[in-house]
Amino acid sequence: MSLNTLFSHQSPLCYWSKCSDNKASLAPQANDIALLCRVGRYSWSELASRVAAVRQQLLEQGLASSDVLMLVTAHSSLQSLLVYLAALEEGIVVSIVPLLPEPELIKRQQILGGSYCYLCPTIDSRLLPLMNSVQVDFSVGGDVTSSDSNFSLSHIASLIFTSGSTGDPKAVAHTVNNHLASAMGLQDSFHFDATSTWLLSLPLFHVSGLAIVWRWLLSGCCLRLKEGQGLDLHGVSHTSMVPTQLQRALQQQTPLTLQRVLLGGAIIPHQLAHAARERGIDTWAGYGLTEMASTVTAKRVDETDSAGRVLTKRAIKLEEQRIFVAGDTLAVGYWKNGSLSPLPLQNGWFDTQDLGDWQNDELVIVGRADNLFISGGENIHCEEIERVLMKHQSVAQAFIMPIADHEFGHRPIALLSLSQETLTSELKQQLNELCLAHLQKFKCPINYLPIPSHLLNQGIKVSRAKLKAWLSDTNLTQ
Repeated sequence: MSLNTLFSHQSPLCYWSKCSDNKASLAPQANDIALLCRVGRYSWSELASRVAAVRQQLLEQGLASSDVLMLVTAHSSLQSLLVYLAALEEGIVVSIVPLLPEPELIKRQQILGGSYCYLCPTIDSRLLPLMNSVQVDFSVGGDVTSSDSNFSLSHIASLIFTSGSTGDPKAVAHTVNNHLASAMGLQDSFHFDATSTWLLSLPLFHVSGLAIVWRWLLSGCCLRLKEGQGLDLHGVSHTSMVPTQLQRALQQQTPLTLQRVLLGGAIIPHQLAHAARERGIDTWAGYGLTEMASTVTAKRVDETDSAGRVLTKRAIKLEEQRIFVAGDTLAVGYWKNGSLSPLPLQNGWFDTQDLGDWQNDELVIVGRADNLFISGGENIHCEEIERVLMKHQSVAQAFIMPIADHEFGHRPIALLSLSQETLTSELKQQLNELCLAHLQKFKCPINYLPIPSHLLNQGIKVSRAKLKAWLSDTNLTQ
């Protein structure tokens, strides 16, 4: 079974349909455009040739099936995608990580155990003296029939690092089957096929970005790479974004071809969904996690603040509001020191440490179990207050943090990212009135602060841990 078969001799859709119960009917041909990027466009057969050449170079440098390759990339470059696909073909286990400080990269290398390392060309290798460095010349093509494939549906297709609630990095291992199940379940509801064009708008080192790659491989659609700071949405029909990305896209004056956008990573403002609807864009909300290979539930955004229904090939159960997940997309384990360890399951179910409720068969996310704090003897869920603040048209992102208080133990403070205006006393008063209209008084923030810009530009989600550290460093919790 060969991944290059997916690119050349047969279309991706026909190939995968032999391995699954995928019901889609449209399929691309070998000469159809598979990939759009800054340097040009590639058909499926041309892409196969590029992948074959990279694979041959990996073999020549000593890599073999079941070896681990740490792929360090700034976002989702053509080079990193080619290396990933070539490694899949050979059966090499790939861990895609962002450009981090050297101690953090060394820590991840130790977790991976005896790994090779590939640095994307945009990264200065002199700054990162990592062992077993791999070099690739992308200017040559290769013979797609030159050697047998080690590609397997049961093979580990990715190791994605997640910090979880502890802050310690854990490498989550997914097989090809896990990723395909994730793509199929979303395709059943989100409707994309070989005629679609997906924008790879999120980094490959996030499971939400890697999931887009597998939706591309499953459907045989066209993939457009996000390169540089902006979003090139020309011809794009489908994508995943965080709300701030969609907001920037809607501010563009050029016509948009977007049909559907899957939003995640933050609470979704209703006014943003309404503005997108006026531009003909169907916005969807989703709930997911790294251990489940991205999206678990999804729905078209409406006036109900829920995360939608469970997608096919997944399962959810609630025990005292605690969300447990299972299904075909669940990771096969955590990779540590060069070997695979099973997930800490409870009778086959994984504890997400998220809290939720059911409302008309839709999952409502209450919040993280570790985001709950006590104020004056009352439980406060940060996300409940954040959802109220997001109702204001000027609030792009909101985060509630507990600060120490002699009388109540802790009180909530709001950290905000605003879409337009500054945080004036008038706006604070409006937010106070909004909170009092929807919340008990003890849940209302006692103060509002703007989020520093440097904390808004570190990945696709704002880190609560870094917000908490910033509050502590600035002595605002006193």
